[in-house]
Amino acid sequence: MRDKVKMSPLRIAIVTMEYGYEGGAERFVWQVTERISRLPFMEVNLFAARWKETNPRIICHKVPILKISRCATRLSFCWNAHQMVQNGKYDLVHCHDLVANCDVITFGVPHLFWVKEIQKKNMLSPYNHLIRRLEKKTLYSKNLSWILPNSQRAKTAFAQYYPDLLSKVQVISPGVEFDRFCQDKDKTEQREKILNRFGWHRQHLLGLFVGNNWKLKGLPQICLGIAEAKKRGLIINLLVVGKGDHEAMGSFLRSKGIANQVGFIGLVSEEIENFYKAADFLILLSRFESFGMVVLEAMASGLPVILSAEIGAWDVAMEGVNALKIVNTEDPQEIAMAYSKLSDPLIRKKMGHSARETAKQHDWQKVVEATLRIYSLVLKEKKLVQQSNWIIRSVGLSID
Repeated sequence: MRDKVKMSPLRIAIVTMEYGYEGGAERFVWQVTERISRLPFMEVNLFAARWKETNPRIICHKVPILKISRCATRLSFCWNAHQMVQNGKYDLVHCHDLVANCDVITFGVPHLFWVKEIQKKNMLSPYNHLIRRLEKKTLYSKNLSWILPNSQRAKTAFAQYYPDLLSKVQVISPGVEFDRFCQDKDKTEQREKILNRFGWHRQHLLGLFVGNNWKLKGLPQICLGIAEAKKRGLIINLLVVGKGDHEAMGSFLRSKGIANQVGFIGLVSEEIENFYKAADFLILLSRFESFGMVVLEAMASGLPVILSAEIGAWDVAMEGVNALKIVNTEDPQEIAMAYSKLSDPLIRKKMGHSARETAKQHDWQKVVEATLRIYSLVLKEKKLVQQSNWIIRSVGLSID
């Protein structure tokens, strides 16, 4: 009889500055939230500055922001979201930004790690100091129960600055829309379209780069490897999906004599899977990447991947099995050697098959289930035992 008693829905608040837009963090929150919102006992309230698309079950709350500067935008969002959530009565608050009254936070890397070790800055700006203070206020909030980085690499970075908070850390890695990216239908047609568009020969290897911050993600080093391979008689063409400084990159490519080997697509919001179909491999040589969701997308597409050592996707990539590791991204010869290895069609086929089998194990349903388990623990801590058990019973159900 107790199961037939009608309970009020669980009121969940999800806080993120942008929802449904391009970007790894944005896609992560969208994929998980959309699926959770479809559970019959959930009332999902989204607090965002802007959203692109949601399903009808999600209740959207627009968070006002000041657009006069980057600092004002970020801080105004965090402050206003804090106030709006505080005024509501939610069973659980899950934030994807620095909001001090959350129960769960999906967290990238500490701000100081980013500034000092990735941007290589010694002096902190007033903005850096403010974000650092907000970060501490959020992470040391008495409400916060769980901190969710998306890879072991991100957890290691977190441990450098907050070793005392490691007991609250649980890694939840992204998933992939496997059925979307594993389709080989019209693969030859998509490849021909790209080859004809850029005048490339079909016998030459076609690499794929997907990303916006070209310098951080290693596009110049990738291209230096292409120039080195050319000296050795191996032609590598590269398809670049994303935005960046085309003028500067074009000048750089011309100086290396490979301008006709790199083609720029620009931002792609729909049917990006067609570009994976056209390629022979994906390459990403980021100085740091907390995960790199494009890696799983490439693997699901049956592509081997070439990655730098500082990418969180090594949680799923296996060197020599479905991926090649570049230890020194400043060494064009090492990169050219990776291209040379993948020029063997048998190696590509074997690694591509392994990549697809790996991606198959990382669907978004598992990410949802891991998130729901965290939610159940939070609710139990709040003495909402019945609601916690409700969630536990839902884990393993199909959420489409």
